[in-house]
Amino acid sequence: MEVNMEKRAILFGMFHYANSRSISADELPSTAFDVMILEKKLKQLQFKTSSYIDLGLKDVEQKILEFAITAPCDSLNVIYFSGHGGHSKGENYLYPVDFGINLDMGLSVDKSALNLNRIYPCFTRKVKLLIIVDACRDNLTPKYAGDFSEMVAPQNTYIAYATQFGDYSGCTAQISYFTEALCENILTPNISIDQLFTNVRASLYLKHGKQISNSVNGLMSYVTLNEQVETDDVGQLVLQFVDKYGDMYIDKYGFFAGDDLVFIDAAQYCDISVLDAIYKYLKLDAERCHVIRGLSESHEKLIAFWGMLSHGLKQDEFYTWQYRGRPIRLGEIPPLPLDMQKPMPDTGKEIVVDIKLEIRDDGIYILTNLPDKYQFYGKINDKISVRNIIVKDGSAKISLSDNTIDVQSVDLYSVLATVSGVDISIVGDRCRNLIGQYVKFNPINGNSIEFHYKK
Repeated sequence: MEVNMEKRAILFGMFHYANSRSISADELPSTAFDVMILEKKLKQLQFKTSSYIDLGLKDVEQKILEFAITAPCDSLNVIYFSGHGGHSKGENYLYPVDFGINLDMGLSVDKSALNLNRIYPCFTRKVKLLIIVDACRDNLTPKYAGDFSEMVAPQNTYIAYATQFGDYSGCTAQISYFTEALCENILTPNISIDQLFTNVRASLYLKHGKQISNSVNGLMSYVTLNEQVETDDVGQLVLQFVDKYGDMYIDKYGFFAGDDLVFIDAAQYCDISVLDAIYKYLKLDAERCHVIRGLSESHEKLIAFWGMLSHGLKQDEFYTWQYRGRPIRLGEIPPLPLDMQKPMPDTGKEIVVDIKLEIRDDGIYILTNLPDKYQFYGKINDKISVRNIIVKDGSAKISLSDNTIDVQSVDLYSVLATVSGVDISIVGDRCRNLIGQYVKFNPINGNSIEFHYKK
């Protein structure tokens, strides 16, 4: 996308729906906040914006028409709607505040609400159009129910819906779930619109566990809302420093400490944080080796941070980071990326993990509701290692080679589900469906089991 492309947005929020005999449409106080918060984010992205609350159908159509006919060629235009919505006879509709009154007057749904298909023809020039609909896709009353309403995006148009066909869009009194997720992700630089709404979908589902947003992409080229041109002279200095001195540090301090300390000194030399120095090096090193790294900046920095923690990184009583007694400028520790955050279990598939031990003469029996092939390893009495303990039909057995062993303690840990061959449709991705006191979450591997028995 051209850096100088003009960016424009028009936002509609429908708060106070008129009373009607035909439908029951609740007031939506969150819509006013949705518009206000998203408009601020769009202005940060250099959009020219206009916003409207509680308009009737004719006013909405007029504002969209004015917005369309003033759109410069090759501009990026956003239309955002927060309110009630639905479908009828194969068409998708947005409901203005006078929707019910129009129905009471005997008008059809098509003449009472805004049909999405009436928006596209308004844009006669060659523009890029992004339509964001934060509305339900069900029916306010069965009387107006219709067939499945397929979303079709014309050329150079992208449509983002808050939810799937026939489903609800959730909200609180302060903000809708979808718009909240959008505002959390919209400032991310140098990602496509399609990737943006993929991130929104993941944020939304991770936080609320049920609502899945939907989108249709008709764009003919790469488009981003926040394009940043990067030049990294400091990164080149880090690269040169580590290349020149890296082996010397490893020879002197050992592999792990040497690797950490060369980046600590490179960061000090370049007057940047240690985590920034590590990320810049990894990024530029991959580029010169023509290697595509699949990890984001947050992933890279978190992995580096966890590695340094295991090598001697600590905080003192004044919250200063120190590496083996040396104060360092660590830098900002990123929040966990979406794929590292603790996921919600799939609705209706939650497994409250139960584990009981029975110590018998011929071994230790594990009674559990975990599925078949779930696998444990662990220790007995903190010294005898055991492994390949596999669940079948609700139990697993630890055989004891010496039946005279006095079992004082048993510590059990689970093997990764992807390694042990557990049915993922039962436990969920990264064992997200496992819950309860024995379930521990790890940002890299997801949920696992940790069970401790003491006599």
